[in-house]
Amino acid sequence: AYHDQKNNRGLMEDIAKLHIAACPKLTYEAKHCRTKQRGGKDVLRIGFLSSYFQSHTIGKFTRGIIQYLSRDHFEVILFRPTGKPDSISSAIDQSADKVVRLCGQLERDQKRIEDETLDILFYPDIGMSPLTYFLAFSRLAPVQVTTWGHPDTTGIPNMDYFLSSKLSEIATSAEHYSEQLITLKYWAPYYFRPDPPKNKYTPSDYGLPHGARFYVCPQTLFKFHPAFDDILGELLRRDPKGRLVLIDDGKNRNSRKLLVERFFRSFPDVADNVIFVPRMPHQKLLGLFMVADALLDIPTFSGGNTSLEAFAMGAPIVTWPQDFVRGRLTAGLYKQMGLSNLIATDANSYLRLALELAQDTDFKHRMQDDIKTNAYKLYERFEVIEEMETFFIAAYQAWQTGTALTNPTI
Repeated sequence: AYHDQKNNRGLMEDIAKLHIAACPKLTYEAKHCRTKQRGGKDVLRIGFLSSYFQSHTIGKFTRGIIQYLSRDHFEVILFRPTGKPDSISSAIDQSADKVVRLCGQLERDQKRIEDETLDILFYPDIGMSPLTYFLAFSRLAPVQVTTWGHPDTTGIPNMDYFLSSKLSEIATSAEHYSEQLITLKYWAPYYFRPDPPKNKYTPSDYGLPHGARFYVCPQTLFKFHPAFDDILGELLRRDPKGRLVLIDDGKNRNSRKLLVERFFRSFPDVADNVIFVPRMPHQKLLGLFMVADALLDIPTFSGGNTSLEAFAMGAPIVTWPQDFVRGRLTAGLYKQMGLSNLIATDANSYLRLALELAQDTDFKHRMQDDIKTNAYKLYERFEVIEEMETFFIAAYQAWQTGTALTNPTI
């Protein structure tokens, strides 16, 4: 997905076919999914399965959904592979009706999931963990759903639906998915709004030079696409006081090394104006959003969790949506807020907006005020839960009756 060369659907389908040919057991089907007796139910058993139910984007995206799904209609079973607990993982576990520990061995975990006789199995992400990727090949519930925790199609035949939002999809998006695309009205997560940091941070707290302007792109380094280099180089040329601020990749500095080498090939005249700051505690990261003169979104792989956190701080982001959902998430958040002034349409408008945001104080204040006024539309929206409930029930009823599901929320 990070290469952004084309629609990945055909590639992902071919990879899935290769795996199935090599290991037919991957497509194991649970006994209760084979039955022809598809009776009605008042309460559906829905399973949530991810390797990242913790202080991670996936944990933050799914915590509220797990907590607030109606218990009049759903029993929520959480499937948790081994991992280090933290405050978010504990909150998620307490919200679920049942937690099932997985061992990391495929066939044993298939059986543990089968034993719960699920009606629906929801994968918040597929593609970032080998275990959940290969479990998704099985038919462990009559209805199996994924979403944009990893924003790309799976290509897996037993994955029925991809849950997205009309705010971040285009007219031809259905062609991008091997799953049936479902577009909700709202941007999908029920997201708890983070509080601003207690400390007031300044550039010196990050080791940033006095008198410079800071264009902060807080995404993981492996997301930086070579096509973005020309924009970054031109931005630094047009603003001699500008410094591009990136977050180091921690203990393994290989990504930083490769990126620096590439920058010196792509824009050698201004590559020295790129500054790397160390990974930092969450509160300090929120402070960095507020210190930035302009926040930059990567066009080919847009921010999701990062953008939600930045908007909670009232920090404006320049974004340029592309053809695929992986490049359209921040634009979708702006649309949900009813804002569009910082959504670029091409490279030139992206540069113009970034420079104006960093150099025109009045313009930046107007953008900040717009975000602060409208950001409430992004957080803790029960409408999101209600839409997902409607979809889950409709998807199960479609399986019950053997009919095709039309998009129930549009």
